[in-house]
Amino acid sequence: MEKLLDILVSHVKEDEGGLDIASFPLRNMTSKAAVVLKSENVVASGIELAQKFLERYHLASKFYVEDGELVSEKGVIGEIEGNAYNLLLIERTLLNTLSLMFSTATITRRFASKLKHTKIAATRKTIPGVSLLQKLAVIHGGGDTHRFNLEDCVMIKDNHLKIYGSVERAIREVKKITSFTKKIEVEVESMEDALKAVEMGADIVMLDNMSPEMVKKISRKIKEMNSNVVVEVSGGITEENVSDYDMETVDVISTSRLTLSGIFVDLSLEVQR
Repeated sequence: MEKLLDILVSHVKEDEGGLDIASFPLRNMTSKAAVVLKSENVVASGIELAQKFLERYHLASKFYVEDGELVSEKGVIGEIEGNAYNLLLIERTLLNTLSLMFSTATITRRFASKLKHTKIAATRKTIPGVSLLQKLAVIHGGGDTHRFNLEDCVMIKDNHLKIYGSVERAIREVKKITSFTKKIEVEVESMEDALKAVEMGADIVMLDNMSPEMVKKISRKIKEMNSNVVVEVSGGITEENVSDYDMETVDVISTSRLTLSGIFVDLSLEVQR
């Protein structure tokens, strides 16, 4: 949480520049404002973070929604009170953060609601500088964060395979320096490479850019070889076709659309006095 707060504080410092001239004469005044949601049927995210962020600026707050809650109607979702300068200073960072996180959580919930057997996951295709915020919002939306960084999982992708020359060589070389605490994932585009990855001891096999029919065929083969291998499907996944990949032999569906195809969630800060 501290790392996330530091990100928000850095955004405020960037936004403030040297001094907010318009707000400076109000520095000795106290003010109160409402956080107003102007969108409907969205999933709340960033609420706990917002409260701790406001505390950094000595602003008291009370929110009427919780992270992960489906908010069906427009209206006041929170109230803030404290130093007028600080209130106006953090306004844009607060609203931008909540808008981004509400959006990500809402899209994640839409995907998750279409699945019965499979978990929806994000990818590392995130907005630079705010990826941690988006990953937290994915959790609030009911999804899986996937990797936060390159070290989280030993993930052998298509470009690795092109340089290594084969799935077999890639896994063999990587295993030489991989700790027992790390899982190995291999991205494949064919039945041959998928089964070779299982044979070589991969923990996770990602079936990339395949039709539902091909995924069904290959995932069954993988589970027959080793039911403990996690099968992930990725590439070209949309809200319209995600349910086509919802199979008992698929464990995870990952898509960048959770973090890169945002919807507009409108919020405003309305000063009461």
